[in-house]
Amino acid sequence: MIVAVFHKNGSERILAACDSELAGKRFEDADLVLDLGTQFFKGSKVSEEEFRGMLAQATSANIVGRNAVRIAVETRCIHEEAVGEICGIPFAMFFCMG
Repeated sequence: MIVAVFHKNGSERILAACDSELAGKRFEDADLVLDLGTQFFKGSKVSEEEFRGMLAQATSANIVGRNAVRIAVETRCIHEEAVGEICGIPFAMFFCMG
């Protein structure tokens, strides 16, 4: 399962999503901090199919975790070379310009 939530700002639909087992956790590695316990990442558990639909609607996204990032790569929302890692956990962001 994936925990996901939309944040709306005008016409923008910003998606925050992470693998459910990572929700609420904080990771630090050198100068990088990934805090999944913030309000920004507090959402509802969704199925893979629901998450795919949310990705299609997002104008930008912050995606964390092996499963969530895998789906984003499969749906071509992000390129696999754009995936970073912190403490061995993959993360990626995308922005639609237009």
